[in-house]
Amino acid sequence: MKAFVRWGAILGLVGSSFLAPALTGRLVANALPEQQVVEQLQTIPLFMITNQQGVPLTQTIPNPSDKTKEVQVYTFFVAQQDAQTALTTIKNKNPDIGKQAKISPVSLGNVVKLALESRKQKANVEVNILPSQQQFQAAVAILKQNGQLVDKNGQLVTKDGKPFPGGTPLFYGTDSKTGGLLSVEGVFKDNGQDKKVSIVPFYFDKQALQTDLDQAKKQNPQLATTTKIEVVMLDSLLSTMLSSTDTSVGQFQLVPNRDSIEFIQKQTPAQGSPQAAPGTAPKPTPKPQDPKAK
Repeated sequence: MKAFVRWGAILGLVGSSFLAPALTGRLVANALPEQQVVEQLQTIPLFMITNQQGVPLTQTIPNPSDKTKEVQVYTFFVAQQDAQTALTTIKNKNPDIGKQAKISPVSLGNVVKLALESRKQKANVEVNILPSQQQFQAAVAILKQNGQLVDKNGQLVTKDGKPFPGGTPLFYGTDSKTGGLLSVEGVFKDNGQDKKVSIVPFYFDKQALQTDLDQAKKQNPQLATTTKIEVVMLDSLLSTMLSSTDTSVGQFQLVPNRDSIEFIQKQTPAQGSPQAAPGTAPKPTPKPQDPKAK
């Protein structure tokens, strides 16, 4: 829980000192270790439906590559409101299960760990992260405007004609002239001490990024003519963090929705013993098929 609450300081920092362009082209010998990526994502809350003991409610579906076997599907929500809607649906359609169900926060780091461990163990596990439909539609609009997506016979396809797989969008700023990523520098309090950080932020909420950019443009008017918002899907960004040799990926920082952080903070006891980080992802049971992670 403490890791999530720490974002109260980070959210105040983002937007205060945007720089353009950001770090590019500096190579190192190796990509980020999996553990470092997992740790970077520990501050990002997702939400899942669990029973009162915190055990996830999962769905079992036929394995698309082998109908004789099944895949266990773990579903996570970016928006707490969407998780609440899903919980209400469960309570209405299946009261026996619904009366024992609740919303539990889980870190994105633990979700990624679950997906990575499932792949290594060849477990029949699928991880679904469901975005807010409002943010998804905002991302589609940007991708269409940039020419990366087109409508073809009523379906969305990429510019090279492949079906658009969808996913969870993240929004980030770039320098429209150089293509460089926008970074943020500033100082915030960490355990009572000033700590200087430089990050490249990726937002789950387009409007939050726009608000921070508008504020930054007042301090640096040049940003108004050189900055634009672009979109990357979460799975693509995670793949980059796990495989790229560009040192800038070590500064990638996902920015959670403010509503999510406020929800987490309200769940934090004002006093008493510190709690363990919520939502430790369950370990998958090894099975012979490769998982499919989305």
